[in-house]
Amino acid sequence: MVKFLRQFYQILEGRRLLLSLSVGCGLIFALTNLVPPLLIRELIRWLTEDNAASSSTINLPLLTTALLGIYAVRGLSRFGYGRFSHVAAYHVMHDLMARTYRHIQSLPHRFFTQERTGNLIARSINDVEAVEDFVAHGVPETILAVVIPTSMMVVLFTLDASLACITLAPIPIAAFLVYRFVRSVREIWQNVRSRLSELVAQVQDNLSGIAVIKSFVQEDASAGRIEGHSSRFRDASIEANQISLVPAGLVETVGGIGIVLVIWSGGTSALEGRISVADLFVFIVYMGHIYQPFLQLASMNDMLQRASVSTGRVFQLLAIKSDIIDGPGVTVPTAQMTWDVHFRNVTFGYDPGEVVLQDVSFSIEEGQVVALVGHTGAGKTTISSLLPRYYDPGQGAVLVGSYDIRRIPLDYLRSNIASVHQDVFLFHGSVRDNILFGRPEASDTEVEQATRAANADEFIRDLPEGYHTLVGERGVRLSGGQKQRIAIARALLKDAPILIFDEATSAVDTQTELLIQEAVAKLISHRTTLVIAHRLSTVRNADCVVVLEQGRVVETGNHEELFALGQVYYRMIEAQSSDGSVFSTL
Repeated sequence: MVKFLRQFYQILEGRRLLLSLSVGCGLIFALTNLVPPLLIRELIRWLTEDNAASSSTINLPLLTTALLGIYAVRGLSRFGYGRFSHVAAYHVMHDLMARTYRHIQSLPHRFFTQERTGNLIARSINDVEAVEDFVAHGVPETILAVVIPTSMMVVLFTLDASLACITLAPIPIAAFLVYRFVRSVREIWQNVRSRLSELVAQVQDNLSGIAVIKSFVQEDASAGRIEGHSSRFRDASIEANQISLVPAGLVETVGGIGIVLVIWSGGTSALEGRISVADLFVFIVYMGHIYQPFLQLASMNDMLQRASVSTGRVFQLLAIKSDIIDGPGVTVPTAQMTWDVHFRNVTFGYDPGEVVLQDVSFSIEEGQVVALVGHTGAGKTTISSLLPRYYDPGQGAVLVGSYDIRRIPLDYLRSNIASVHQDVFLFHGSVRDNILFGRPEASDTEVEQATRAANADEFIRDLPEGYHTLVGERGVRLSGGQKQRIAIARALLKDAPILIFDEATSAVDTQTELLIQEAVAKLISHRTTLVIAHRLSTVRNADCVVVLEQGRVVETGNHEELFALGQVYYRMIEAQSSDGSVFSTL
């Protein structure tokens, strides 16, 4: 709990004044609970102690005006503590969501290969919402639940210490029993949040792969998996809720015992003249208020435990550090930058003890096109991931110009590299928005120039709303060829000196293929280009071909040179030609 309080205090940074105002209003609200019974006590004393028959009088107009003012203050303070706490909570939610997303975005690629997207969504949204709920309701109500009964106890001990001791005796017993249950609730709610994360992750997976589910007629099986995760979440929630309700039931019972003790002991004392009816009235009214906050406190344990678990999960995520960061002293190159690329004795593996690339060396001179070929798993995609520094090599170095890329600021490096991936990703938004992603400040004229160069302008203008047509999630409303040309236009607009191009193997008609090839020729012109080659035409036109086999460079040269050698490259082309395919697995 100490750890949670420390983390929670950190979360409130910049919002503590708002929460303090909420607490201040809550304290005023607590005070308004104390005063009305005491004013009414004076009226009862005047009525029951023969004052009504004597010459003494009580100022009823003043009494009622005071009560009216107190209840007006009560309403305003109630509004104030709720208003300030919610404003603070929504600011905290926004700050924490933004902070969590920015942190997730900064984590290395290795992290995303090990985590499910749905789990990250649950942490960055569901868990943050649980923290917001605690800020909005838990903090002010917890303070009221402590302040109100404490202040009332002080008044009761002032009126009659012995009766106060009798009527409040059950409270320590209730507190002990509640504590015993509270200790086990946190672990139970940890299980609930984990089950929710699993459910969200499975829903996200299924929705992302809905086309595959439908094509293999696996709707029932997929729905069954969701139902399985949902049922486990349901059962964990029921168990947690059942345990969480026990403290509230205990306090309710103990509160009833306290009121019975007031009536029995206080009534006896009043009959014997040891306590006035007016004081007994205050005891009875206060007892209803004293145990009610304890009931709220017991119920809020549920909220507290959820917030504690969620805060822990969020901070656990925020504690993950990226190993792909700017080192000390990195600076933007001041000399004239050249855009040649060099892999120098690079050895790399995704996991310890695993080797994906072994002693890989090759160069791409500025303005050249180098094609990587090799069977699936040879290491082509891994090489393309090392250049923009998604990963760092275990041994060796990757250089741009004469600079080790680990000595160049990440933003500078990546802003000078454009990528066109085989699996084109488009965001849900307009065609124009997706193209502008390469350079958001570009003008409409520059966007249209890029789309014309990518042979995309014509089909875009034929869309229902032209450049403002929504492409759908992942570009689902566009064909494969259309998405490829938009991705090429996006890279053209970025106009980076280095290009990583993973040729697409999507089945497109001949005319579309010609349009794409023409666009690719414009894209790679005058750029330092690393191509993961799938088409024989690209390999033929490359300045250099690097042949990979089991993570090693086995041959290097142009198409004619490697074909003439009659070795690995030659056999790969022969194998492709014999089955009639177009170099598609290279």
